[in-house]
Amino acid sequence: MLFRKNATIVFQGDSVTDAGRTRGENDGLGHGYPAMCAGVLKSLFPDYELTIYNRGIGGNRVENLVDRWQTDTIDLHPNLVSILIGVNNVWHPYVKPEVPYDIRKFEADYTRIVEQTIHYGAKLIVMEPFAFHNPDGCFPESWRERLWEVNQVARRIALRYADAYIPLDGILYQEAMKATPTVLSVDGVHPTFEGHRVLAREWLKAAGVIGC
Repeated sequence: MLFRKNATIVFQGDSVTDAGRTRGENDGLGHGYPAMCAGVLKSLFPDYELTIYNRGIGGNRVENLVDRWQTDTIDLHPNLVSILIGVNNVWHPYVKPEVPYDIRKFEADYTRIVEQTIHYGAKLIVMEPFAFHNPDGCFPESWRERLWEVNQVARRIALRYADAYIPLDGILYQEAMKATPTVLSVDGVHPTFEGHRVLAREWLKAAGVIGC
């Protein structure tokens, strides 16, 4: 497994990771895949005394992670860091004219936070950003070329630095073939409960907690 007893695990990212962590009684973990993973980990390993943080923030792009990486990640003294970021780097330039799409800067920023994490000594899980074409959603199929570019960056960085990589875009499309995309995400970006369940399952596999 990618963690041991007394480990600190940090989930980082945007609204998909955030999943309402600052709203309601949810121990700061939200109602999405980080909370699901935490529940499984604490059930299976009650004697491990794991400390688990969700530090996802809705609307974040990778440059926002750069700005807060020291305080929201490194200062938590993590043993394992999980990152899911990138869809807003694709989405926001289309809906916010003041936000540029810059794939080179995306790669430089992503590399920067990953190198900080590795230098600190934490293990790393990189999760691939994903989106579905949905006529009623917010992510049309015409945006997928940029999502593909972002995912190529995530893959290159993972290959060089990460202990595990989760190719979520492909996994979720495969899952959608069993039903419909709306079962996994109503708007094309934010997972439903079932979508989060798939993310949690894949994370637990990547961390070595459950088998294939």
